Amino acid sequence: MKKFFSILLILFVSASFSQRWAAYGIKVSPQNEEAVVGIIDQYFTNNPIEGVTVSLFSVLFTPADLNFTHEIILDGDPESISKFFTPGFQQQTGWQLFSSKINTYIDETVFSANGWRAFEFGEVMPFQMVNTFSADNENVNKWRNMARTLNEKYPRDYRSYASGGITVGGPTSEANNWMVTGWKTYEDYLANWSNNRKFAEDNPKFAKEREKMSAEIDYSEFEPVAKFMRYLVKQW
Repeated sequence: MKKFFSILLILFVSASFSQRWAAYGIKVSPQNEEAVVGIIDQYFTNNPIEGVTVSLFSVLFTPADLNFTHEIILDGDPESISKFFTPGFQQQTGWQLFSSKINTYIDETVFSANGWRAFEFGEVMPFQMVNTFSADNENVNKWRNMARTLNEKYPRDYRSYASGGITVGGPTSEANNWMVTGWKTYEDYLANWSNNRKFAEDNPKFAKEREKMSAEIDYSEFEPVAKFMRYLVKQW
């Protein structure tokens, strides 16, 4: 599937969620990485998409079966991101030239996906751990309500946190949900466990409330699917 951007001709179907995203995992050889980053940077710097944020990630750590080196994510409200997937946009000369250039340097499109974001807390941080999982609607809604409530009442500045759903596609077909934790530095990532423990000790009300809400969730209905770590190269 070397022709990465040919799949973008599929129309994006908007839902009632406020933020939608589309993601593409690509495999790029080391010798072509600089060229790929340069082509993407030149295009989106000169051709920003109104209402849509484009993010390029380099994959730091991943299981062997998730054979991709970079991830490109488009994120925006349903109306804005839908325009990107219309035939009129795809047929623009500038986009076609960009697609032709980038396809020359991409070895393979490993996966594609789209979905929605339920919430996001904290600024965008470059070092990010991505977890995908499957869960039933009742329990995942209870879990998201707990996560949203606790992050609103007890904010943590040492990491960012976001979660949402996967509508179709992804690194694997089994997952229907995702969560992403971010840190400003790799050192902050390494200190995450100790920072979480200290935060719980310093905030006993948070710990009690988390315990009470967590008791209402049946975690046996959650199944981890895929996990990888990525670094934010640039956003447009």
